[in-house]
Amino acid sequence: MAKDVTHNKIDLKYILIVLIVVFLSTLFHELAHWCTGEILGNKMTASLNSVNLVSGEYKNEWNRNVVTAAGPLFTILQAIVTYILLNKYPKKELYPFLLFTLVMRFWAGLANLLGPNDEGRLGLSFGIGLLTISFIVCSFLFFLIYKSSKKHHFGLKFNLISFLLCSLFLIALSFINEYFKIKII
Repeated sequence: MAKDVTHNKIDLKYILIVLIVVFLSTLFHELAHWCTGEILGNKMTASLNSVNLVSGEYKNEWNRNVVTAAGPLFTILQAIVTYILLNKYPKKELYPFLLFTLVMRFWAGLANLLGPNDEGRLGLSFGIGLLTISFIVCSFLFFLIYKSSKKHHFGLKFNLISFLLCSLFLIALSFINEYFKIKII
């Protein structure tokens, strides 16, 4: 493999890619919830970082778990596709699409301690606990990141700085969503 393909340098271009990845990944995660709800016949509304029912009740109670699972399933699919693409096209510019999946689900997992969200609600619904599904999802995503980092020589420093950048941009997006109440649908 060419050394320049996976160079661990974090420059302005990489930072901008991370910013775009955080925005797009979060948006598509929420749109997965929204589309699923709408397809099931529920009138939904979406912001930059949340999706809600317009009416307050699902048409069918089972819709709740399907809509809840849609976002994390999209995020897991994003990770798998990116992992495959990275193996075919080893470019560091693709890597944030993989790493951010873990960042997003890691912080969502911790946020379950403040109030159940996607994986937490599913775990409680299935009777397996608040953090069980978050732990399983994060472990799987970490495994993909570990394998990709090892194969493409993404070092610990590169991963930690990338994790921090993803986290900061996610916090900023969440703050903007809460402060400005930006509705996308």
